[in-house]
Amino acid sequence: MNKLAERIAALIAAEGPLSIAQFMTLSLHDPEGGTYARDPIGRDFITAPEISQTFGELCGLWVVQAWHDQGRPDRPRLVELGPGRGTLMADALRAIAAAAPEFLSQAEIVLVETSPALEALQRDKLKISMADIAWQVRFDESLDDRALYLLTNEFFDCLPIRQFVKTERGWCERMVTLETGELAFALAPLAADPSFIPPDRVGAPQGGVYEIAPASLALTEEIARVIADKGGAALIVDYGYGEVGFGETLQAVGGHKFAELLTAPGETDLSAHVDFAALARAVRSGGAAAYGPVTQCNFLADLGIGPRAERLMIANPNEARVIAAAVDRLVNPKEMGALFKALSIAPKTAPTPPGF
Repeated sequence: MNKLAERIAALIAAEGPLSIAQFMTLSLHDPEGGTYARDPIGRDFITAPEISQTFGELCGLWVVQAWHDQGRPDRPRLVELGPGRGTLMADALRAIAAAAPEFLSQAEIVLVETSPALEALQRDKLKISMADIAWQVRFDESLDDRALYLLTNEFFDCLPIRQFVKTERGWCERMVTLETGELAFALAPLAADPSFIPPDRVGAPQGGVYEIAPASLALTEEIARVIADKGGAALIVDYGYGEVGFGETLQAVGGHKFAELLTAPGETDLSAHVDFAALARAVRSGGAAAYGPVTQCNFLADLGIGPRAERLMIANPNEARVIAAAVDRLVNPKEMGALFKALSIAPKTAPTPPGF
């Protein structure tokens, strides 16, 4: 056991088994040993903005188009959740500055980041930007007073989930406990209240797994409420599924390889596939309209990633092969193109957001 695993084991010994959501929170966000106490990007995994600048640029142009489509509301607020190293925002701001400097002249930029290590990288990356940029640790009521344009990439997959397994005695929650001194999974002895299981999951087979991300749903509903009330649009890009499934998707990745979930908490990145159908329901509960999910391949193609890549290759002929390979990784269905999907949130009265 590493030090964080020892502290988790001590907590279980003192207070009883932990939900998977509690284990994920400790593993990812413990201030001393959690994954995000350091910079895991590149070391454990790579994200779309780090692969090609075209991704962030197109996200920035998406914001500009959504802003224009809604009549260019005054004093817009641009928010990114989980900004990583700041690469997506840096690329987005560069594209926005070229296409709509009037947006940046009045916009407030807010990065929502819980990791001090990553915030330091973001500040360094964005220090050359002339935009008004602020940081805060959570999305809260301070962000609900004006039109909201929100971007997030590979953020919701890292929010904590709970797992329930269909058994003969009902839906039993999967917990993290101790067995012979080691962290292990076990099912709760009593079945959970079945009322929280949505109708499309009732017919699960024995052994079927239902994953729910309460924090994701609550956050999505709050974002939708702000957009429904004040205007704006949100773009959520992540890997996940749009149809009902009964398999478990929780995974650990370290050094770009799959790893054991419980062996070394804090040394790997934990994530689960995003349930986009559940997010869409949360959007509607918040009073806004949900668009998608559409595959990342189709979304980026509709936004013009092909022509953008061609212009980059013409301007940088020595890097043409690298640029082409990076874009192919984003859009190829055998790479990230099909697994990653995009979902958008907009007011019910607004035009359909670009790419959807």
